[in-house]
Amino acid sequence: MFNLKVFMRCCCENPAAEEDKQVKSSKNSKREIIQAKPHMAINLQNAEPKLIEESVVIAAPLPNQEKNSIEYPRLRLKIIESSTISVGTILKINATGLEGSKRNKNDYKTFIGSQLVDNGEIINDYVIDEESQGMGKQHLLIKFNPSSSKYLISDLGDGTGTFIKVGSELVLKDGFIISFGTSHMKIMSTGSMNSLDKKIVVKFLEGPKINEDFCFQPSDDTILIGRMADCRIRFDDSNLSRYQCNISYHQERGWILKDGNGEKKSTNGTWLYVENEFEIYELLVFKAGKTLFESYLE
Repeated sequence: MFNLKVFMRCCCENPAAEEDKQVKSSKNSKREIIQAKPHMAINLQNAEPKLIEESVVIAAPLPNQEKNSIEYPRLRLKIIESSTISVGTILKINATGLEGSKRNKNDYKTFIGSQLVDNGEIINDYVIDEESQGMGKQHLLIKFNPSSSKYLISDLGDGTGTFIKVGSELVLKDGFIISFGTSHMKIMSTGSMNSLDKKIVVKFLEGPKINEDFCFQPSDDTILIGRMADCRIRFDDSNLSRYQCNISYHQERGWILKDGNGEKKSTNGTWLYVENEFEIYELLVFKAGKTLFESYLE
């Protein structure tokens, strides 16, 4: 797993001071299909195949041509912060992979990491030279799923991890790891996360409250986390906002995490570690090493 202790040491402001001032694409293996008229077909059991007239050799449509790689959505990743890559750089990804890929496999996958070659093999489509700053040699994977027409992101377990910035809200699942400041907390449940009689357990893995557990019931009021006196989980940590994030239960959707107090967002954000595949949506912000990306779908 990623190194929890070093995540979020970068890209951070001091919220306390700040708030005082202002709180497969379609398969390409067959380029052409020879379509012969019935009386001109090749007999596979005959040792002497018959020649096929040029007039009956036609370009065949790609599998599922009604939705080929051109018609699939395209993903654009804009670098909005980095120690080595120019801010504003755009990575163009289509169904088959990254345009201008160094790996050049066209296998629906885009690998990003700090190292180009390992054991004589090109392992990444795009290289960000931040190995000393948390970027793993093969850090993350972006994969296109032709069945759902969705792009998915996942961490590959090397480096300090891949983290998604919580936007308006996040439906919590068992095992999610949420990070803010120097703290990392794991969401645990004894059963279905959207069951009325199931409690939620928040266990801290790193930070000032390491190894502390907090248990909440669906009937509890909104659980505030931050520096204020009314926070159910309270920190004396200037790296956190007054209201860093909050958790509440909704009968139809289950447990929901929101950044800030629900109205105003935190200064440095609340982040989800991408241990499993996560669907990329419009304006998703994610972090790898010291580089931040923002996504756009076309």
